[in-house]
Amino acid sequence: MGENVGARSRAWVAAGLPMITLLTDFGLEDAYVGVVKGVIARIAPQALVVDICHRVPPQDVRRGGIIWASAIPYFPPGTIHVAVVDPGVGTSRKILAVEGRGSVFLVPDNGIIGHVLRKSEIRRAVAVRREDHFLRPVSATFHGRDIFAPVAAHLALGLHIDALGPRCRPSRWDEIPRPRRRWARRGNRRLIEERGEIVYVDSFGNAMTNLRPAEGRDLIVLEAGGTVFREISRAYCDVAPGSPLVLVGSTGHVEIAVREGRASSALRLGVGDRVLAVWG
Repeated sequence: MGENVGARSRAWVAAGLPMITLLTDFGLEDAYVGVVKGVIARIAPQALVVDICHRVPPQDVRRGGIIWASAIPYFPPGTIHVAVVDPGVGTSRKILAVEGRGSVFLVPDNGIIGHVLRKSEIRRAVAVRREDHFLRPVSATFHGRDIFAPVAAHLALGLHIDALGPRCRPSRWDEIPRPRRRWARRGNRRLIEERGEIVYVDSFGNAMTNLRPAEGRDLIVLEAGGTVFREISRAYCDVAPGSPLVLVGSTGHVEIAVREGRASSALRLGVGDRVLAVWG
């Protein structure tokens, strides 16, 4: 199935057809995702709609942003990316259409855009206000159906984002917090000490930190939740089944894992737990 989807994606891009991605906290138990896709299909039936994730925990903007950031780099320029993790639905919060990295991002103005674009990468941003591109009436609880879906579909048909409303800037900006770094000395050695935290636990129980390997340096020690590590493994199979390890995950961040187990439960690790790393 994966190869077929990949072949379809390449064919769509080669034909110049639009692609829309969806990230939501709607879950898969209700009709919400299907309704959003139905709205898009009615307006832009030629668009390829790709699901990134619909199991973001309800209203968890940061977790949604981290998931989104791990996927966005693998889509072609020109993609329309839609994120509906929207605790402020029905309030006065803006909906933004943001152009950057050669693509368009349709988001609530709650900071999630900060996970996929740097401020310097934003070419333009507008507040989505032109109601002639919405479904009517607009529900106060389902903007994914009534605003995000039809606007994404019209963008897929070639609508320019300037037609959606006035220029503006995101008013909120969320991103993975940066670790605190300082130089330390141990004897004649200058070391880098970083204090970070666990920012994400995936479905396998792997605990992703906000640390990245220090370029040109080896790990001296990493401590998290009372467990101490003294090296970075290359892959899970470098340790015995059931053993904990530290490795660099697919996002480039340092992760704590247990081979064939769940680090989150075995080591009692969760989002927000502190991590100390020393590089030398």
